[in-house]
Amino acid sequence: MEIKFMAPNRFTLLLLFLLFLFAMFVKPANAKNEYLQYDNHCQGPTLEPYMEYSKQENVGTGTSGSGYNDDRGTVGVRLRIPLTTTCSEEYRKVFNENALLRQQLEMLKMCSRYKNLVLPDEFKEIREKCKGIKRKPEVNDK
Repeated sequence: MEIKFMAPNRFTLLLLFLLFLFAMFVKPANAKNEYLQYDNHCQGPTLEPYMEYSKQENVGTGTSGSGYNDDRGTVGVRLRIPLTTTCSEEYRKVFNENALLRQQLEMLKMCSRYKNLVLPDEFKEIREKCKGIKRKPEVNDK
């Protein structure tokens, strides 16, 4: 019984073709609630800790072989202050209003989801926030 193998270049072409088809039909994944995706390009000064460690071995030159090992460690705090910004006071105001709207929309969604449940003390924040939310009475205009 003779087993035939596909030539490597044919296999590679088939694999590339399948990869191309896959790339053509794939769509980017988006969050289920797109309103939570926001642009946060405003950055103020940031303070960040850092730690670096390096190890070197120096064998030296000449016949003496006077080499040494060099271990260096650095721990510090880095302060970054952007020189320019695209944030104006008006942008900041709109950004904060949008953040508040996003939080309120998310809270409404949570309240409607858990409105009919008896929530234990572990969920007291949701219970307190959703306490006054009720459906509007329906009006029949007939």
